[in-house]
Amino acid sequence: MLFPLFLAGASVVAGTNGACKGGRCAVKASFDTLVTFGDSYTDNGRLGYYINNAGKAPPPGQFHTAGQITASGGLNWAQYVANYSGTGLLDYAVSGATCSNKIVERDFAYIGRPFPSVLEDEISSFQADVGFKSLYPSRTADNTVYALWIGTNDLGFDAFLSDSQAPGTTITDFVGCIWAVFDSIYKTGGRRFVLLNEAPLEHSPLYALPQNGGTYDSQFWGSKTAYNISEYSQKIMEYTTSVNTIFDYGVPFQTAIKSRWPKATFDLFNVHDLLTDIIKKPQDYLDAPYNVTGYFHHCKAANNADCTDQTNLGPRSGFLWYDELHPSDKTDSIIAEHFLDVVAGNSKYGTRYT
Repeated sequence: MLFPLFLAGASVVAGTNGACKGGRCAVKASFDTLVTFGDSYTDNGRLGYYINNAGKAPPPGQFHTAGQITASGGLNWAQYVANYSGTGLLDYAVSGATCSNKIVERDFAYIGRPFPSVLEDEISSFQADVGFKSLYPSRTADNTVYALWIGTNDLGFDAFLSDSQAPGTTITDFVGCIWAVFDSIYKTGGRRFVLLNEAPLEHSPLYALPQNGGTYDSQFWGSKTAYNISEYSQKIMEYTTSVNTIFDYGVPFQTAIKSRWPKATFDLFNVHDLLTDIIKKPQDYLDAPYNVTGYFHHCKAANNADCTDQTNLGPRSGFLWYDELHPSDKTDSIIAEHFLDVVAGNSKYGTRYT
């Protein structure tokens, strides 16, 4: 599936780390810098840099300019974390990314190459940057947190859901890629890890059944009606919940039994349950009139053309979903609040392993 191109322009908008703007403010964090990896759920403008620079990443020691408009329609969860806590943010996430292009590779015409992946592109950029004092002036094992949220593009259409992965690869390989990402961070001295688990994608309008607010053919899946919609909604639920179960057993196995990352702290953030709770009790999280089945931003084309916002149905802050696939900025602000609690070790959505 293609990613809406309005993010290409976001790379020239000023970043927002610093003063808190609305929501939860002035939270004292136990870290100075947040380093993030992932896809459009986390990208704050990096894909725009690739588009504007012939498919190339920023040179070592340089960074893309963050934008205030992301796939959420506003700030993303990592930007809210930085705003709420006053911490620095270095975001390597790229919209459209998968964990590894050796498992799921999807071409993107606007950069003349496949979407940059976490393992081959984002981690490589991080490794090239980490020695630059201009980006990491005082990095220690204690004062920097590394977070990964990946899987939406790996498990969805044009990937495992449509049997489009590399021949011979399985979801086990996808999970193995995630462990390899943390291996790479660990080798640079990283010791505080957060893994955000898979969202309940079967509830996203892209994959939900039409009677539950799901789309038919749309900008992200133009041939959806050619498939058995009920079957594929069930499959995406099976894939996300299976991966989350593997995380639940795999993280303690890798940390405690295999001692894969000695002296590291590994927090597993159950975003799946958090979003499920928002769906069950939207009045506790969203602004009225809350909407957890529809979506705010409707586009008729994959290049984000001919779009309308459903303002007649209420404010954007009342929507769980910004578009067919991406949580709204209101939802991201909630994720950010709970992320800070997870890292602080006092959230029901977090489990810590050492």
